[in-house]
Amino acid sequence: MSDENKGRIFNIQRYSIHDGAGIRTLVFFKGCPLKCLWCSNPESQKHGPELGFIEARCDGNNTCDASCVSACPEGAISLNGTGKPDLDRHKCNACGKCAEACVHDALKLVGHEMSVAEVLAEIEKDRPFYRRSGGGMTVGGGEPLAQYGFAAALLEAAGEEYIHTAIETTGHAKWEHFEAVIQHVDLLQMDLKHMDPETHKKLTGVSNELILDNLKKVLSIKESQDVIIRIPVIPQCNDSAENIDKTARYISELGFTKIELMPYHRLGVSKYKQYGMDYLLDGTETLTTDNLKDLKKIVEGYGLQKMTGRI
Repeated sequence: MSDENKGRIFNIQRYSIHDGAGIRTLVFFKGCPLKCLWCSNPESQKHGPELGFIEARCDGNNTCDASCVSACPEGAISLNGTGKPDLDRHKCNACGKCAEACVHDALKLVGHEMSVAEVLAEIEKDRPFYRRSGGGMTVGGGEPLAQYGFAAALLEAAGEEYIHTAIETTGHAKWEHFEAVIQHVDLLQMDLKHMDPETHKKLTGVSNELILDNLKKVLSIKESQDVIIRIPVIPQCNDSAENIDKTARYISELGFTKIELMPYHRLGVSKYKQYGMDYLLDGTETLTTDNLKDLKKIVEGYGLQKMTGRI
């Protein structure tokens, strides 16, 4: 976006306890340069707005006269044999008119522009919870660094209001963009998904070279106690003892002190169908913290403080 005071947001989630200390409000940025196979927010990947369809809410044309069909100016919606809409996503321009016409809230437009002031107004509603729990605002996504101007402006404004700030990031961005944002965060939570560049590309769509390069520079502007390196542990993808050992050794040698192992879950799988996407890890079993006991021992062997978290 050309205006750093406007950003594309797809959700603001309250009462989060997995995204930094205390009770937090999580601001989800839309758009991400990575396409992780296990992504639990597939609606975050594209930068622009897009249409979601929750089929379970749709009553077909039994009670609504298929108002979504007539509302679409592009002719992107037709009815299938059950009287429910089929979406031609190549024709859809995400204007949102069908969602406005849907009486069952089965169609929804995801991703809208907000100003810094508008987001802060939402954050302020939760200030009493921050004060009591030591919480604050966390920006995530998607990838906040993909909208670095807006992210920096929002984080700076929150800091000026004495709100604790945190970011969840892949670290995949130009260093000057990365630095412009993280100088305004109290807590940096950065993912390191795999140590091998080619495997990282297979899992996420991009190599890890830029991420590792940025990681080397982080401690030049942040204290180690204000950084958590996170590993989403995904079965058959990056959960080998060899990869966790290489990762733990690497971040320890760089001078980081905190690591977070996040067990794989399937909470976002149902969203893929809503956005016309395929979930490529279907059949992968979820993990619990108990499943990570052996990996935690590896981490402890490098003197790293292990944290507990969720993807």
